[in-house]
Amino acid sequence: MKRKRSWLSRRLPYIYGAFIIVGFLLVDWAGYDLLLPDPAPYRYELVSEGTIRDYANLPLSAPETLLIRKYEARIDENGSAFADFYVGDLGAGVSPILLDWQNSSNNLEMAMAGRPKELDELAHGIREHVPKEAIILAWWDTSRQLTALTSAQIKYQDNLPRALFIPPDWQDDISAIQSLESIFWRIPQVAVADFDLFIDALSSQAEEGIGALQKIAGSEPAFVVLQLSDLYKVSLSRPALVNVGFHNFATGTEIHEDIVRVKRWLEEQQLTNYAVEASGITSKRVYYVPDEESANTLVAQMLPLSGFNPESLHGLKLVANYGSYWVYEILPGDT
Repeated sequence: MKRKRSWLSRRLPYIYGAFIIVGFLLVDWAGYDLLLPDPAPYRYELVSEGTIRDYANLPLSAPETLLIRKYEARIDENGSAFADFYVGDLGAGVSPILLDWQNSSNNLEMAMAGRPKELDELAHGIREHVPKEAIILAWWDTSRQLTALTSAQIKYQDNLPRALFIPPDWQDDISAIQSLESIFWRIPQVAVADFDLFIDALSSQAEEGIGALQKIAGSEPAFVVLQLSDLYKVSLSRPALVNVGFHNFATGTEIHEDIVRVKRWLEEQQLTNYAVEASGITSKRVYYVPDEESANTLVAQMLPLSGFNPESLHGLKLVANYGSYWVYEILPGDT
């Protein structure tokens, strides 16, 4: 007569089998986890959302119907915030639009320029003085901001990869950073050939570039808006044609001492073509062009580097300046 097996003994084979399966799953998960990229060294956290009335410290005359979200940029390791930034939302079919970036860290390598007052003056000038039938050509980030703030005809509205100003010790995480930026800003994977024509014009020698802008404008009245940092963005897009660097300086208590320190550094580096932009309350960023060929490109000629002479740009007419934004009218080409 067979002895009756206990409840546990009857189920041991199933329990052992379950442990084996779990073990395989853990090994498989661990192996898969090793293949995953490390997370970016920072993250974006949503703080609040509302309209321009809810953000008194955001000096923009944005439409009251525009949905605005406030985020904090935080170091992933310790959770400390290094910036607040504001994003405009035009609906599910439109990628987020960066309206302002406010630095809260003293680390100059993490500082990004926020210029809402200048942007607001630019938007106001376009609303008041640019004809409704005219088109606006600008770098895609400025174009998208003007799309949110004006009703003008903006040529380029796609969200494209942005220039990354990151600390050197984050370079090993560049793939994770690019992935984070691509997902958060909903950057399309397909390049926009139409915008490449604009980059080609700016990176060409001045006379050739003006002709290219006239061709883009066609028979319509058109204006070009450039911001000082566009000089560096063009160099990242066309490094073989435009060579531009930048250097950050902490802002001291004496303006004269800051000027002397910047000029001394430029003399030591033997640099004569440069322009200075405030990248925050506590820092300045100097953009410089080290060679003559780069200095003769259209983008360098249109911005206030040393020897700035906009009247020499036949086919373009400087019509306005709002801080670090420069606005040109594209004049009709020879027919």
